[in-house]
Amino acid sequence: MVVEQDFAGADELVDRVQQALAKQVEEEMARYSEPEWQGVERALAGKLIDEVLSAAIKEWAGRGRPFLDPGKEWFVKQAVMAEMFGLGRLEPLLADEGVENIDIIGNEPAWLSYADGTVMRAPRIAPTDEALLRWLQRLAARHGRTERSINSTSPLLNMELPGGERLAATIEVSDRPHVSIRRHRLSKTGLADLRERGMISTAQLALFRAAVRAEKNIVVCGRQRAGKTTLLRALCWEIPPDERFATLETEFELGLHRHRDRFPAVVAFEERVGNSERSGSTVTDLSHLVWQSLRMHTTRTIVGEVRGREIIPMLDALSTGGSGSLSTLHARNAGDAINRMARLCLEGNSAWTPELAHETVAHAIDLIVHVELVTDGSSLDRYVAEIVSVEAGEYGRPARTYLFQRVAGRRSVPTGNLPTDIEDYERAGFDRNWLTCGNDGEWVHA
Repeated sequence: MVVEQDFAGADELVDRVQQALAKQVEEEMARYSEPEWQGVERALAGKLIDEVLSAAIKEWAGRGRPFLDPGKEWFVKQAVMAEMFGLGRLEPLLADEGVENIDIIGNEPAWLSYADGTVMRAPRIAPTDEALLRWLQRLAARHGRTERSINSTSPLLNMELPGGERLAATIEVSDRPHVSIRRHRLSKTGLADLRERGMISTAQLALFRAAVRAEKNIVVCGRQRAGKTTLLRALCWEIPPDERFATLETEFELGLHRHRDRFPAVVAFEERVGNSERSGSTVTDLSHLVWQSLRMHTTRTIVGEVRGREIIPMLDALSTGGSGSLSTLHARNAGDAINRMARLCLEGNSAWTPELAHETVAHAIDLIVHVELVTDGSSLDRYVAEIVSVEAGEYGRPARTYLFQRVAGRRSVPTGNLPTDIEDYERAGFDRNWLTCGNDGEWVHA
């Protein structure tokens, strides 16, 4: 992390030194083959930085600026190395455990959003819009697990940062460079933790635990920031440790592969986008990865978020014998989730009919869970508002049985309805009284 020794013009000097150093390092690296690059680049930068900094300071002083004392020289060198090989000025922002989202517009002060709904400003990440672009390009080149870039021909960037945060950025298609960073702070949170936080009730916890053990196919839906990934990850923590299952994501967010002590056999897939700067780089999207995962002897398929045509092979696999799979989907409620899945099927394959799309959804999905996000002044409240059992109904269309539903002035409560496959849940340890006893399901925080 950069030590605070800031001074007037520091941004400008750091940016100048970084550009000059990067150019010299690139020229020196031409003497090495690609397999030798690892470790060499940083060593070269450390060797050359004193010379580059000395030249920059002389130019700096020639314009009437004061020479730097040793403390400020050290600050510049640390800042330059952090910019080139770390996350630069983003690092201290990520060190704040309360930060949930970071939004950046060009060289303006960053916006920080906290888990409790508080929003505040923070120091800028880069001195100019151009410097922010160069910073993004370095991140894409150095920290992406798969080959990624951001430039005029590839103006969108989505990637995972080293700490597991999700970064999304745009240039040229937006008025200025825009960067949004999403942090999932609850990587080891299970269902019991969500109950204590008031996101689920005791009855819902019991149903979810049994559903995972009974290998039910579950879709978690909700709006952005509602907590879909948090709930999905908690559901995954109910999967038996010895199971070999696959996670499929556009960029890693679930992070289950980072917990090999708990998930020793997980197979984690990340989508690979095409890179126009390097020949031979092809797209490997989620639809390809779904098919590949089925050939890898996996028991379940966890799709971080269903957005496009990957839904067709996923639903096809589920409806022909796949079980215990989990995914998330942007939708306003459980009913909308069904219609959205059907629309994605139709968009992914023009040969499909609406009847086929709805019938496939009906046979593939067992439970739809809707997570609600409520903003109350400066605070945020997330909780499961609906749980719906899905099965094939009249003419093959999805029939919905609401097991939990929100009521006026209260969180979701059991409706008294039972799913037609209640025996499956009971064999997995569920007590049907949680659905029929007439109470609110025992919320820790009402």
